[in-house]
Amino acid sequence: MRPDRRDRRARAAGSSPRTRRRIVLLTVAAVVLQLPFAIVLAFHTETSAAAMIVRIGTAVVSPAVFLFAARWPGPRVAALAGLVVLDILVWAAATPDSGPGDVGMRPDAWGDHGPWSPAGPGATPFYAAFLFAVVAAMVRGRGLWAIASAVGVWLGSLLLGPLLGIEWSVGRVVSATIGLAIAVGIGAFVRRRSELRRQEAAQQSAHRAEVVQAERLRIARDLHDVLGHALSQINVQAGVGEHLIDRDPEQARSALAAIRELSRTGLNEVRTVLHTMRSDTGAAEASGPAPLAPVLGLDAVPTLVSRLVGSTDISVDDRRATDSDGAREQPGQSTDAAAYRIIQEALTNVLRHARADSARVVIERNSDRLHVRISDDGSGMSGEVEGTGIMGMRERAKLLQGSLTLTSEGQRGTTVDVDLPWNADPAETRDEEAQR
Repeated sequence: MRPDRRDRRARAAGSSPRTRRRIVLLTVAAVVLQLPFAIVLAFHTETSAAAMIVRIGTAVVSPAVFLFAARWPGPRVAALAGLVVLDILVWAAATPDSGPGDVGMRPDAWGDHGPWSPAGPGATPFYAAFLFAVVAAMVRGRGLWAIASAVGVWLGSLLLGPLLGIEWSVGRVVSATIGLAIAVGIGAFVRRRSELRRQEAAQQSAHRAEVVQAERLRIARDLHDVLGHALSQINVQAGVGEHLIDRDPEQARSALAAIRELSRTGLNEVRTVLHTMRSDTGAAEASGPAPLAPVLGLDAVPTLVSRLVGSTDISVDDRRATDSDGAREQPGQSTDAAAYRIIQEALTNVLRHARADSARVVIERNSDRLHVRISDDGSGMSGEVEGTGIMGMRERAKLLQGSLTLTSEGQRGTTVDVDLPWNADPAETRDEEAQR
């Protein structure tokens, strides 16, 4: 048989190699527990040949049913229940009673052959295969079959036994009831544990999927900010160079130099993003150190503005406090980087879409919050659908437990107000992104 066909049959049976080994071991245990006891009862009790055949046959057939009907746990436990009731009733009908309630275990009933001699119609072997099947049916989610079969054996023996001469003792009834209840309880317990493990595995799988999705969004957001800005400026510079190449070669060369600088800066930023992602995932840095750019923050905003090419006049009003050396107070690294990327994307949108004469960036600290405002006097965004750039800005603010408000008043321009915590915990940021 082809391996793939065997695998399909194994999946159809709902069993793994480990499960099949467990079934074989339980079958062997059922034979060991049932057959010797059944043989001793059959040959040391005055009964008919038919009763002996049924008793020994049940001890042989029931483990076989347990083994070969493993893929049908519900019908299997019902079939074994039928064999158990058949054995009990046939034995009771064919075996003479040696005394009221006698099960062959009273000292005064012992003969030359020990306690097994006058076993009587109430003596029964240990039906291990049936009890194993009850547990297995509960574990496999066939609880109704298992409970109905256990109740059927109990009621069938209790109600039909007296009609055939069996006077069940209270001890035998109680022990049988406890045994069946224990089998059902064990099956229910194992089933519950399996369900909890499956739920935990499903939760872990879902969490991994959420982490992967969050990482994909992060990659898309970072690469959009880096490449979108660089390519937008390269496109503008290329247009300038193309327009002036014949009329003003010197200016055209300046545009080409700007393109080269923008390409270098964009490449370094992309490498920085990829290096950060490799570090976050614990990847080995076997490929050697890559030329990296520092993580850009608010201090790099003036440089960013100086490199922007377009007809819009952009001013920066940085109101953060400075120390004696002129260095401005720094927010947390996550806030610093997010604020820079939001300003970069907002100014890129101004140059590409707003057709504004002027734009202004205001940066200020208000207690434990950082407030940034980017405003322009362009054409506004009335009726326009927000693109991926604005979505990325909103996501950056939300991941830091901040907010971003975009106000557009038609021909009076657009204003982006950003409110971020001054110090954001990077661990909380990653957890929040993974839970999205």
